Amino acid sequence: MPSYGRTGSVRSHRRGGPPRRIALAPWLIIGSVILLVGAGVTAGYTFLIKGGCSGQAEATIVVTPRIESIMQRLAQSWEQTSPSVSGTCGSVTISAKDSAEVANALAGDWDTKSDGATPDAWVPDSSAWVRKASVDADAERIMPDLQPSLARTPTVIAMPKQLAQAAGMTAKPLTWQQIMAKLAVADGWKAYNHAEWGPFKVGLSDPQASTAGLLALMAISDTDDNGEVSPEEQATLLGLKKVVTHKAATTAEIFDGLRGVAETDPSKALTYVSAFPALEQDVLTYNLAQPKIPLVAVYPQDGTAEADFPYLILSASWSDAKRQEVAGAFLRYARGPEGKAAFQEAGFRDGNRSPGPALTPANGVAEKITALPRAILLPESVAYAAASWTAVTRPTNVLLVFDTSGSMGGEVRGTGKSRLDLTKAAALSALGLLDESAQVGVWAFSTTNQGKDHRKLLPLAPLSKPTGNATQREAVNDAINSLEAGGNTGLYNTTWAACQEVNAKYQAGAANLVVLLTDGADDNNIAGSLSLDKLLSNLKGSCGGAAKPVQVITIGLGVDSNSDVLRQISTATKAATFSSPRSFDINQVVLSALFN
Repeated sequence: MPSYGRTGSVRSHRRGGPPRRIALAPWLIIGSVILLVGAGVTAGYTFLIKGGCSGQAEATIVVTPRIESIMQRLAQSWEQTSPSVSGTCGSVTISAKDSAEVANALAGDWDTKSDGATPDAWVPDSSAWVRKASVDADAERIMPDLQPSLARTPTVIAMPKQLAQAAGMTAKPLTWQQIMAKLAVADGWKAYNHAEWGPFKVGLSDPQASTAGLLALMAISDTDDNGEVSPEEQATLLGLKKVVTHKAATTAEIFDGLRGVAETDPSKALTYVSAFPALEQDVLTYNLAQPKIPLVAVYPQDGTAEADFPYLILSASWSDAKRQEVAGAFLRYARGPEGKAAFQEAGFRDGNRSPGPALTPANGVAEKITALPRAILLPESVAYAAASWTAVTRPTNVLLVFDTSGSMGGEVRGTGKSRLDLTKAAALSALGLLDESAQVGVWAFSTTNQGKDHRKLLPLAPLSKPTGNATQREAVNDAINSLEAGGNTGLYNTTWAACQEVNAKYQAGAANLVVLLTDGADDNNIAGSLSLDKLLSNLKGSCGGAAKPVQVITIGLGVDSNSDVLRQISTATKAATFSSPRSFDINQVVLSALFN
């Protein structure tokens, strides 16, 4: 539901009384000092006087890199107060990790080797990343009901000041759709009497990794602001593709590019990028550096899509009550006067959207925001919007490899369908997002008495290519629909053959993928089959090579799928592995695997 009428700040559900301290009589303190000094433990004496707590409980707080320095300073100043959490000495370790990476890690199996220390609390840039992670049922279960905001900064449309004035972007309030319409005029800047600026160059950072890109995409997609993307609104994504001509991994890349061009030739900076979504705080930081081409923030009036930095105390199996209590105590401090001042000084708004001293029109931003916060999309809609953008903008060369062994024919309780039926439907739904230029092939694998471990149903070819009396897209749909279960699982031989197939049909500049959907470990009955060690060695030397990288993305179906083996296969090609233990979420799992 839209968040209209609600405060931007949510009070913590873990509030308690003031920290308890142990009252010590003067004679006991003096006696303790003599004893400790005599033992040479002066540090212990100092802490005894200051803290009045015993033992140690440390919570790990994983935060977005955007606020790492602020949170580090707050952690240090908090620990200087010698916090006592129910009589235990509390401390926090601040660890920085991109919000998109944490969302993906929480939606899978957190791997301490690649993902770092497990978090007791998480502070992403935006609640949108919480929704994206929450598509996974296990991730959703560890999220707290209340998600208090540490600070806020809205997504704006950043434009060079001269361009914004010429297009009338600041003359009157405009909606998201009106802003995009102004930037979609066929004649470009000629329509605004500035032909010398050439065509419009609208930028967008990758919604799968960039908070500003994701929030803007959600706002533009959800035109009626009801928290869902309807089939009619999905068409907006295709229209947006035609408008966006300057794509970047992050908004920092766009800022840096603009700054670099302006330093060498300011006149060319006006043709580098016309407009792009960015966070208000980033626009402020850019302008405070006194650039040669200053920016102005345009605020859509039909609702602000905001980075709200929610503080999430996770109910995860790796945490415990004491560490969660420490995380809650630090939350109260970070939302107190010290935390509020620190965020505002850095150019953020506080949890109630009150500005800091630098948020003024002189710095290209607004002091007061009148538009209400937009609704955060439902988890499935967040994931679908991001995946849809990837599907329509990224060249794709993908071989779909379906496990059709006998176990795939088992019925999934409560659905009336087999695991293979659900997998086929999910794949067809995801493939519907690809445009006609994408190359798709289909294989099936299961060993039989005929001595074959896989079947090549359709070779890799563009979806628009004529195949017999149909197009490749129609042939792909038919091939998937015709799959039937039976036989054993020839996993290793098939994986290696599929890797070689995509490698032979490699497309430079595209995502070259093998997407392997299976519910079991290798139980091949073919003589001379590969071992797991040999397969991994082969993959690292071929698919995992830097020259022609092919990613083998594995999807484990059902609780009995061998997740460790699948993870090793994907890791050998620097790819991710996904799982759908109960098959109810298979649609979203396949979508994430193809377009994450």
